[in-house]
Amino acid sequence: MTERVDLIRQLIPLWYAEMAWAKQLIVRAFQLEKPDDILGMRGRRPIPGTNWTVCTHGIGVDVYKTPATGGIDFDFDKPDPDVWRLQLFFEKQLNDGALNYDVYRELAENEELLVASIKEALNAA
Repeated sequence: MTERVDLIRQLIPLWYAEMAWAKQLIVRAFQLEKPDDILGMRGRRPIPGTNWTVCTHGIGVDVYKTPATGGIDFDFDKPDPDVWRLQLFFEKQLNDGALNYDVYRELAENEELLVASIKEALNAA
């Protein structure tokens, strides 16, 4: 396994943690019984008491500071990341400063390499 794939594998636990955090935030901020109840509130709205926004889509949500910064985009019926969602998560976390750009520079500057590394990391997981 290459160092690039190892870097992506390190993101996977963060993805699960961020999804769990987002679900709790949604439940508490909107006083819902369960996180996917937010799907009944279609559209984009600020999350009360925070600088976060939630946008519902299909069977999922995007929780973010700005559309390309921070948070996570996930579907409630897919508990595990796929290539597209992990790539989006990588970009959001990198833009938010949660990832060290120097460490992830090669992947950040080469989308083809990023996607290939994500595919390999998910297949190895």
